[in-house]
Amino acid sequence: MNPADARDALERDPDLPGRLLVTERDVLIPLLRARAEEDFALRTACPGWTVRHVVAHCGSALMRVVEGRFEEGVFSPESNDRDIAERADWPVSRVVDELERGMTEAGPAIVKAGGALDAVALGEWIHAGDVRDAFGAPGAYAGDGLPYALTLLVQRAREKSSVSLHADLDDMDAVS
Repeated sequence: MNPADARDALERDPDLPGRLLVTERDVLIPLLRARAEEDFALRTACPGWTVRHVVAHCGSALMRVVEGRFEEGVFSPESNDRDIAERADWPVSRVVDELERGMTEAGPAIVKAGGALDAVALGEWIHAGDVRDAFGAPGAYAGDGLPYALTLLVQRAREKSSVSLHADLDDMDAVS
């Protein structure tokens, strides 16, 4: 992404969050399915959370989007902890299945929200990197989804009137 691309990012592409989710799904789900169950006990960059916690959180958050379940306090730390606890007895395969379904189905629901849920897709991309990092994967936060994530980040930073942001990642730049 060059500075001209970043300027173009001012105009919201409603399908971008869904593209990011599907792009990440196509990389992350096979990685998760190839790992041993004990790998889901590895610690992540998220304080107190293992890979299993992150995957459970992501799957539940996306299914909330798909199903339109937005009760008061949704996505708060307490809500996230409850969602993770509800999945504690699930087999790892079921937790991964839920994540795959959410990453597949959330795009249209995000489009319908008119931008209000775009940050959910960005959060999922970040957490996918957290999982890859816990597994020791090189370039955990790189990959095909990076340009989509940077575009969403630029849009989010501008939307929130944040201080100027400049990300210089090898051959891509993002400026807000």
